[in-house]
Amino acid sequence: MRSLWSGGIRRGELGLPVRDNQVLYAVRRDWRHPATHEYLRPRLTEAEAIRAAFADHRYWRRGPMRPRLSVVRISANDLRIHRWRRDCMAPDCPR
Repeated sequence: MRSLWSGGIRRGELGLPVRDNQVLYAVRRDWRHPATHEYLRPRLTEAEAIRAAFADHRYWRRGPMRPRLSVVRISANDLRIHRWRRDCMAPDCPR
């Protein structure tokens, strides 16, 4: 069984190892052009992920590109796999 090490808290990520089947809450950032998405700011609780989504919204609200943000449940394994996929357009990703 492998563990996911998500990095430091300063970058808005978990700072502790979690198991592959651990349920996390992450901010999903959907871009209009190109029609891709990414997951960021993984958290252990939904409330923390919602606060992270608001912080991300405040960052992007004045810019010319405004992604659509949502909070999703995702396993640590899916999050790890998805980090290395750029420009993911898979229909089976968590929404």
